[in-house]
Amino acid sequence: MSTLTRISINPARRQGRKLLTNPQAMHAAVRASFPPDITEGDGRVLWRVDPQDHESVLYIVGPEKPTGALIVEQAGWDNRPAQSADYDRFINSLMKGQRWHFEVVGNPTYSVPNGKRGKIKAHVSVRHQLDWLYKQADRAGFKLAPRIDDECTDEERARWSNSDTPMVMERWTDVFGKGNDSRSTRNKVRIAKARFSGTLEVTDAEALRHALTHGIGRARAYGCGLITLAPVK
Repeated sequence: MSTLTRISINPARRQGRKLLTNPQAMHAAVRASFPPDITEGDGRVLWRVDPQDHESVLYIVGPEKPTGALIVEQAGWDNRPAQSADYDRFINSLMKGQRWHFEVVGNPTYSVPNGKRGKIKAHVSVRHQLDWLYKQADRAGFKLAPRIDDECTDEERARWSNSDTPMVMERWTDVFGKGNDSRSTRNKVRIAKARFSGTLEVTDAEALRHALTHGIGRARAYGCGLITLAPVK
């Protein structure tokens, strides 16, 4: 059973600040809230942090319910326990043609030919980051509002409003060490991130269900790829 969990993180607590500033620490805390033998065939463990005025909200999607109390005890508020919901009920209700407001933090990258595997580089401009999002949409079972220079019919363009158009809400780069090298200045991990928001329309409900439970793009272990949906206002 897939679950969606919401946990409030207290930035005034030392462990809370650590989790919010170190994706490696947050990754370890999130994985520790699940049994080590979970199977991720039906969905992998995804997480995302959404900053708010006086707290940050951690969202977790996983193939079973996590023990959110572990994170709350170390980095949250005792009077605000983790909230988990059956995610299958929601994602199984998705149908072609529905529209939803979405938000996702992505790691927009591209591959440069370099031997057999190629070299992965980050998109740094807003335009290229949005191009990345539109390519992800094609594979993830949804469409986005056409951009000014996109080829489409007048009828298709008229179905969308300016407020539907996806935007890059913020961009940043996380820099951190891994394992025993976490404090070293060498071998630092750098993950370029962009937060996208807009309106999507479901074109393939099954593909979108897979994207919601498996994530999109790279760096999904470090806070990227988790799409959340909300009713369009």
